[in-house]
This record gives sequence, C-alpha cells and structure tokens, in this order.
Amino acid sequence: MNSLKSLYPEIREVFQNSIPNFWTELKVVLAKLFEEPMIPEAILPLASCQAVDGEAKEAIHVCAALLALGLCLRILDDLEDQDRDGQLWKEVGATRAWNYASAIHILSFEILSKASLEPKIFHKINQSYIDAFFRISVGQDRELVGTTRTVEDYWLTVEMKSAGFVATACATGAMVGTDNPELIQSCGVFGHHLGLALQILNDMESIWQPDGITDLKQGKITLPLLYGLESHHSERDELLSLVTDNEIATHAERIKEILDKIDTKSFLIWAALKEREQALEAIKICPNAEGREVLESYITGMFGDIDLLLEKPEGDKT
Repeated sequence: MNSLKSLYPEIREVFQNSIPNFWTELKVVLAKLFEEPMIPEAILPLASCQAVDGEAKEAIHVCAALLALGLCLRILDDLEDQDRDGQLWKEVGATRAWNYASAIHILSFEILSKASLEPKIFHKINQSYIDAFFRISVGQDRELVGTTRTVEDYWLTVEMKSAGFVATACATGAMVGTDNPELIQSCGVFGHHLGLALQILNDMESIWQPDGITDLKQGKITLPLLYGLESHHSERDELLSLVTDNEIATHAERIKEILDKIDTKSFLIWAALKEREQALEAIKICPNAEGREVLESYITGMFGDIDLLLEKPEGDKT
C-alpha cells in the first residue's frame, strides 16, 4: 500500500496544475481543501489497476479526476445537508459554493482529458464518469425528495449514490490496467459492495457517532430507521406513527432508544459484513496479489474494532 501512496504527491500535482491560472480564488480554496489528508478512496483506482496486472502509475490522472468528482459531490452534499462545521459554503457562501462545485465537476473531465490513454480506453473511462455522475445525481435527488421509504427504496438510492461512485473508482482504475472485461467487472463489483458497506457504516455513525447533527435530528430516513420500521417489535407502531407524522427530528432521542432496544447496530454490522464478503469474493480472480491485498485490506480495515462498533449505549447493561 505504501508504494501506491507514494504516488499521492503526483496526483495532487496533476489536480492542482489543472486549475486555470486565471482563477486565483479557486486555487486558494482547493489548496486549503488539499491541506487535509487524501481521501481514503484515492487508493482504489491505483490498487484496482495494479490488481489486474496494470501499472498503477498510469492511473494517476484517473485518480485525480476521481478526487475532483468526489470533491464536487462533497460540496454539493454539504450544501444540501448543512450539518457539519468546516464546510466550504460557510466560508464563501452558498451561491459561490455551488459555483465552485460546478467548476470542480468540469475540472474532473479536464484532468481526465490530459491522461496518456489510448483513445478507446479514454472514451470508455470518460463515459463511465458521465454515467456515474448521472446515477449519483438521481440517487441524491431521490434522497432530497424523500423517495426512500422502504428498505428496497433505500438500496436503490444508495446503489446509485454511494455504490456508484466507489464502483466507478475501482472499475475505471481496472480499465487502465487491462482490457479484460471479466477483470474490470470484478473490480467494479468489488467497488459496488464496498460502497454499500461504507454507506451502511456511515448511516450507523450518523446516529451513534455523528460528526455534527444526527440523521434523526435532521429528520432523515436511513437504514437504521427503516430496520426499526420493518422489524417486528413492541414499539413498531409508535415508531411508524412518529415517521408518518413527520416527527422524526422532534423525537430523535426516543427513536434512538427504540433502535438501541432492538439492537439495530448488530443488524447494521451484519449487513455491512455481508457486503464485505461479496466484495472479497469478486476480486479473487484478480491476478496481481499485491494490488488485490490492498483492496482486501481497505475493506477489512474500515471495520476497525467491531466490538467497539457494537458497544452498547451508556446505561444499557443488558
């Protein structure tokens, strides 16, 4: 993994050199954002390329384009949720943040256009990024209009929004390293299940270990709440009434008590582990052991200490 991370300075350079010289303010904004650690997903295109026996260095532009796309989505997500400190819109205002997000989206394609790829491969990767952005936008729109009201709705939304981004990161990295459709698909499937696992854990953290306002206090219906609505338990009618009456935010603490009582966290961990199992199975055919091991380490390491994840709330000794 260290050999792949040694490429990060080159990725940052490609990203920053693609920003128009005449837009000083954008350079300043992105320089501040790049003071933060590289997003964890940056390793995925590099590792996927290596896993299919390609040269990871050749995926640098694909990775930099992914970072731009991810940053654009992050700004848009922050604008829509407005639930954390340190967000760009708080610094420059919502209108300018929207403008920056739009420019960074275009920047992702500018970066990709400079990649030293054969035309056929470039067009394939370029189309993958276009398709991914449309799917992610549909998923985001479903979330904004409140389409997600059942577990089936939830999976469809997160498959488009979260899984789509990670699957594209892995599949496009593999496209740089091979033209074997089976290997490309295996990396894409890995990314798909990784994205689902990440979203499940994110939904859990957004209630039990939030970075800002909890999903419940924002009135959001995510997998933990859907699990409570579709499981058989004594408080199910109460929970359904609170959701039907749009009282989620008002009664967030009571809802959390119910979710704790029915051991929702154990279900979420189980669901995420099932996604991990399918992800690991998908890349067994990848020929390069080193690249494959980086992908395996990524999805295994993100669970950390499962005992801590399952830790019961204070006061619950059952």
